[in-house]
Amino acid sequence: MNDWSKLSEPFPASEVQWRVEALSKDKRRAMVVPYVDARSVLDRLDEVVGPEGWQDHYEVLVEKEGNYAVKCRLTLLEVSKEDVGEGDSLKAAFSDALKRAAVKFGVGRYLYRLEKQWVDHDPATGHFEVPRLEPGHPENLPELHPSAVLEELPEAKPLGESEAETPPAKPEPQELIHRLIDRLKELGMGKEVARIVMKYQGYGSSPEETKRLYGELRALLKGKS
Repeated sequence: MNDWSKLSEPFPASEVQWRVEALSKDKRRAMVVPYVDARSVLDRLDEVVGPEGWQDHYEVLVEKEGNYAVKCRLTLLEVSKEDVGEGDSLKAAFSDALKRAAVKFGVGRYLYRLEKQWVDHDPATGHFEVPRLEPGHPENLPELHPSAVLEELPEAKPLGESEAETPPAKPEPQELIHRLIDRLKELGMGKEVARIVMKYQGYGSSPEETKRLYGELRALLKGKS
């Protein structure tokens, strides 16, 4: 009998990689997220259920230059789960689809619970400071509250010299946004929140964008509840 819990065990720190998802305005700070490549996922499947214990089937949904989407149906011991992956090439989309389907079985799911982090970044070389992740202990990686994304991004309006000396209190819309972010994080939606926040580069560059940001967060909460 296979121990399904082994699917969700943390990967060795040496197999966890990091990619840049966003840069600050001056490009000296980078938001990085952890991931494992498809080969690590395949090794985990072989290890837990054996090479003969799983099958994968793919369907290309979108095939345009630079924009591909693939659906993966992953079957482990007669249990099947599906998900869709995206990429700028078919290879990337196939890999993403496999990893997303495997996450539904618990493979690498803990990586999604590790919030994105801002680290030092060299704009000249593209090198960045790699966060430390101790083997077998994902909880040792400091978490970044989704609202911290807002702190790292440039403010919607530049502060004057006098304002810079004494930061003003956050206006009410920003407070409401933070409350929504807190609630969504409690519901396990940190990744989706960060994606929306990055879309608007913080609070948005205008009151209209701030309202749209708030509306998207509200819609996300409504869809989850």
